[in-house]
Amino acid sequence: MNTITDRILTQIGDPVLISKLSALPKSELYSLLLEIFRKQSDSITPVDLLKSFQINRFSIPSEIDPIAYHLLEVELLSIAHQQDIKGILLSPSAPFASSSAFGCVDQNNVVSAVRGTEILSDSTNMLAIIIAEQLKKRELDNKEPLHFCTTARVLRAQVFPDTKQHFPHFGLFCIVSSGKDSGSYVCEKNLLIKQLIYYKRLLVEKYNADISVIIRKRRGYADGDGFFDRMIELVKTEIPDIPVTYDSEYDENNYYKGIHFKMFMEKDNEKIEIGDGGFVDWIQQMTNNKKERCLISGIGIDRLLL
Repeated sequence: MNTITDRILTQIGDPVLISKLSALPKSELYSLLLEIFRKQSDSITPVDLLKSFQINRFSIPSEIDPIAYHLLEVELLSIAHQQDIKGILLSPSAPFASSSAFGCVDQNNVVSAVRGTEILSDSTNMLAIIIAEQLKKRELDNKEPLHFCTTARVLRAQVFPDTKQHFPHFGLFCIVSSGKDSGSYVCEKNLLIKQLIYYKRLLVEKYNADISVIIRKRRGYADGDGFFDRMIELVKTEIPDIPVTYDSEYDENNYYKGIHFKMFMEKDNEKIEIGDGGFVDWIQQMTNNKKERCLISGIGIDRLLL
């Protein structure tokens, strides 16, 4: 990307143009971009539009059966509702930098838009933003854990392997749980067990399949070893019929805090990875409250239908 922009700036004759534009107030920059896009759209013909569609990987429709897809969405949300996990219907857009602001995703891996938005690339980020906003306005109280879920089609800009298993846009079911630290990792335990029990029930009822979990250690807790050991023991004790393996070596990963878990579905001697999750500090960052705890997880809807 730097090579491309350097070449363009050289052609324009202003090597610091990006710095000048970036220094503008956001409202003025957005107005300028809107006008540029409007002028460009004036020259687009229907023939151009068709050609653009043919080469734009972001606009290609999915090959997934839409009836099967939406029926699965209903099942995912219905099982969540039965377990007191509240469903939320998200917008297809998110505030600009909804992923990169937390310091773990490059903005080039999402599709940026104008008017201060980007195309939804991760619904867990958006649910966390909604929770944080309602906590700040005191419309929510998470002294008792809160659990929210959604289904959404998300769009990501990074280049995926050219296989039938990877698509620029795909369906995602996710759960975001929020609570306040009360000592002894009680909050974290409640959030983790709630989510794992949901996935266990889903896979048993829907697929008559087994679930297994790998838990990996991540940085972010002062007593990292103690926290990791307690989470492992918790899952083994509270959900003894879920096989658990673990990796106690720290991974240099800034996304999750404390632990990162991956979930696998096993049926007819076939084992597939269906999702993952872990603790994040996003609500802490948005509310400036170190007591906030947040657990996210998600599974790929399309993958369950392949």
